[in-house]
Amino acid sequence: MRKLLLTRCTVRMTRQTGVKAIDTLRYALKKKPIITAVTRDTDMTQVLSSTANVVFLLSADIISITETVERLREAGKLSFVHLDLMTGIARDASGIRYLAQKVGVDGVVTTRSNLIPVAKQHDLITLQRTFILDSVSVDQSLKIMHDSRPDAVEMLPGLVIPQVIHLFASHQHTPIIAGGLLSTKEQVQSVLGSGVIGVSTSAVSLWKWQDDGFPAN
Repeated sequence: MRKLLLTRCTVRMTRQTGVKAIDTLRYALKKKPIITAVTRDTDMTQVLSSTANVVFLLSADIISITETVERLREAGKLSFVHLDLMTGIARDASGIRYLAQKVGVDGVVTTRSNLIPVAKQHDLITLQRTFILDSVSVDQSLKIMHDSRPDAVEMLPGLVIPQVIHLFASHQHTPIIAGGLLSTKEQVQSVLGSGVIGVSTSAVSLWKWQDDGFPAN
């Protein structure tokens, strides 16, 4: 398997040269749009051998995170840590600095909009996680996107995106990643067809589907 070989050095260089960091993520997802969302350490072997270019670490801890990120880097994959779910590392500026400088993650996922600009200062790709439950949450998501200006938004539950994505036309420059409640091939195809750049899932069956050739070139 050919490695993508996109690293935090690439992300840092894009920031410094004025190229948008999201272009790195777009490139990684262009042919492999399914993101492996890892909730169990036991799945890591399968993740490392998968064709996925992007990995979300949803259960990271201070003991194993450095080794995990290094293994993902060696496999040519971009690593994103979910700040809200990790353990043992402060969810503040010092924690983000540690993840960037000591661990070497490529990006972060968080619901906390105040952490987005902090992560950008450390050359991390930033993903704002939002939940679409009703019209109020749509308005709140639009405000968050305007205020924090993340590189991309992870929107949950992914199943609703085809019905609501038009409501985010004013922020069409901000890419959307779908996550949550996506468990079938048909659901993934529908969501990707609505205009998102990727789908994050912990469903191993969907990882394997991508490994078997989805999407067809």
